[in-house]
Amino acid sequence: MSIRGNSNSDYMYSIGNAALILGVCIKTLRRWHKVNKIYCIRTPGGHRRFSLREIKRIIEVKDAYKASSINISTKCAIYGRVSSHKQNKRGDLEHQIHIIKEYAHNHHLEVYNVYKDVGSGLNSKRKGLWRLLKDAKAHKFSLILLNYKDRLTRFGYNYLKNYVFEFGVSLQYLHTLEEKSPESEMVEDLVAIIHSFSGKLYGLRSRKYKKQSLEK
Repeated sequence: MSIRGNSNSDYMYSIGNAALILGVCIKTLRRWHKVNKIYCIRTPGGHRRFSLREIKRIIEVKDAYKASSINISTKCAIYGRVSSHKQNKRGDLEHQIHIIKEYAHNHHLEVYNVYKDVGSGLNSKRKGLWRLLKDAKAHKFSLILLNYKDRLTRFGYNYLKNYVFEFGVSLQYLHTLEEKSPESEMVEDLVAIIHSFSGKLYGLRSRKYKKQSLEK
C-alpha cells in the first residue's frame, strides 16, 4: 500500500512495502526507526509510513557502505554470555555466537576475537568480559557485537558503553528485548539480584560445611 503525496518523492509506503523495497524484515525496519536510522510519519491510526525520498536515502547509504567495505574491513569483537552451565551444555552460548558471526559476515566485518562467559550478568569478575575490555583499551577492534544488550551486563550497560567509547570502540546489540513496563523490569532486576546473592550464600555455606567436616 502507498499513499500519494504532492510529488513522486512524496509517495508514502507501508512498513511492509518499505521493508520489501529495502530487502529487510519488518522487525529490522522497526528497530531502525527506533534508533533514528530511518524516519517515518504516523497515520492517525498510529501506523508507520515511509516516504520514497527516505527509502532512496537508505538505499544510497547501503550502496555507499557496500562500496567502502570492499576496501575497508572493520575489525569487531564478539561477546556472548549465558547464565548457567546448563544453558551452555544445551548449546545456547554457541547459538548466540553463531548468530553474531553470521551478522558480521553479512556486513563485511572482520572478527578479531570471540569472548565468552558462563555466569551471571551481575558478576563483575567474568574472565571473558575483562579480556574484552582489556583488548578494547588496546585498540584491537573498533566495534563490539552482542546478541542482546543484557548479555554484556545486567546493570551499568551505559557505563561500559561510555568506557569503551573512550578508546574509539562502539557497542552494538543485534536484537532488542521486548518492551516491558517499569514494574516488570524492576521485578526481573530484583530476581536477578536475589539469584546472584543466593548463589554466593550457597557457596559460603558449602565452604563452611566442608571446613567443619574436615575439622571433625
